[in-house]
Amino acid sequence: MNIEARIEKIMDEQVISDRFRKREFVVQTKEQYPQTLCFEFTQDKTSVLDAYQAGQEVNVEFNIRGREWTPPQGGSTRYYTTLQAWRMSPLQQATPAPPADLPPAGQPFTPSGDNSVLDDDLPF
Repeated sequence: MNIEARIEKIMDEQVISDRFRKREFVVQTKEQYPQTLCFEFTQDKTSVLDAYQAGQEVNVEFNIRGREWTPPQGGSTRYYTTLQAWRMSPLQQATPAPPADLPPAGQPFTPSGDNSVLDDDLPF
């Protein structure tokens, strides 16, 4: 799955155990009703976030992970859901290029070539 969003916050890396580490980040979606979501990168992917900062618009590719957990001493079973990111890329801000035949902005237009085309003989 993927989603386009703006980064709100990037947290520090957490070392959970000698075999597991993660780094979480929070985004706000670009929808009519924006959602605030927390994603995580794990293991060697935690460094992906070093190239990003809060306020940047990105495309996040992720998997939804779910798990069930029952306390060893008994009790009610709990269910957890994680949004695990595996790739992220910046959104490119599309800026249309000006047409090549126009002068740069702020420059007066001076026609080039044959000026006979500019006479006032209208066909109607």
